[in-house]
Amino acid sequence: MYDKLTRARSGDPLTHLYFAYGSNLDGAQMRRRCPSARLVGAAILDGYRLGFAGRSASWGGAVATVVRDREGRVPGLVWAVSGEDLERLDRCEGHPFAYRRKRLLVDTGEARRRRVHVYVKDDAERALPTEAYLGVIWRAYRQHGFDEHGLSLALGGER
Repeated sequence: MYDKLTRARSGDPLTHLYFAYGSNLDGAQMRRRCPSARLVGAAILDGYRLGFAGRSASWGGAVATVVRDREGRVPGLVWAVSGEDLERLDRCEGHPFAYRRKRLLVDTGEARRRRVHVYVKDDAERALPTEAYLGVIWRAYRQHGFDEHGLSLALGGER
């Protein structure tokens, strides 16, 4: 048995908080990548906006990133993961080459901010994602009740 927020089934402490804003919003994908992952809850990354950049061989198109924007807000999910699973995420996300892992503050509601790991694709050329990749994100936005305006903007919509 385990405490869903503090211990993995293996007994390893879930000492790392990770903020997902792209395809890792999908719970099934997170469980495949990080067996210890436990959902902490929704959060907002202030001072950034969602973007799409680079090219993923596995998805066949651009992938999500966050871009500094003083007025931006990116919704996402905070996951608690073990150190071993954080290393797995590093490999999945291509850290430190495709993405860099940064420590940023997110707002988890009720005036609470948490320092979390966030993967950022710096200096990648803006591009469009595939329909399959985008579909994963749209479904998650709808499932969790996230404001879809930022996602529309990232796809070239108007402010």
